[in-house]
Amino acid sequence: MLFSRPLVKQTLWSATLLIAAMLLISCSEYGVPARLKVGDNVPQSQNRVLKAGEDWRAVTTMDTRVNLYRWSIADLIAEKKPFIVVFGTPQHCTICVDQLSRVAMVEEKYGERFAFIHVDGYKDNDIWVAWGVKGEPWTFVVDGRGQVRHIFQGQTETSLLEDQVLSLLGGAV
Repeated sequence: MLFSRPLVKQTLWSATLLIAAMLLISCSEYGVPARLKVGDNVPQSQNRVLKAGEDWRAVTTMDTRVNLYRWSIADLIAEKKPFIVVFGTPQHCTICVDQLSRVAMVEEKYGERFAFIHVDGYKDNDIWVAWGVKGEPWTFVVDGRGQVRHIFQGQTETSLLEDQVLSLLGGAV
């Protein structure tokens, strides 16, 4: 017998773990920069917005119970309102769910004066392409002129998000 059964089982198990790890890592694509850079003007994107009578399925792939579907990016640029936009697909990305929760906490505090948006990759993939987003989550801070002020890749501490909001609001609490 050329191969023993325990060796074959161990090899198959190792190969399965390696493939699973590669799939998980490929979701994030850390180290792959977004096309947009700080100072760039963002595309005037028409992301999905929750309309009266619609439920979350119209705008995202998972009910995250967050209020991030009131604005379109194009409308915010036209209104010269600063915003944070999160690119993530919560249906399969637990880090994205966490990032959306963090952004929602900041939205609860500053949502009257600052806009917060989520763009789901399964619902608005064309916007991901236009922004040059690969992997997830990506969080862009955009000023009232429609220019990128800061970019976060991956999970972001709430305090860092809040610092960005305050910097664009002129430090006013």
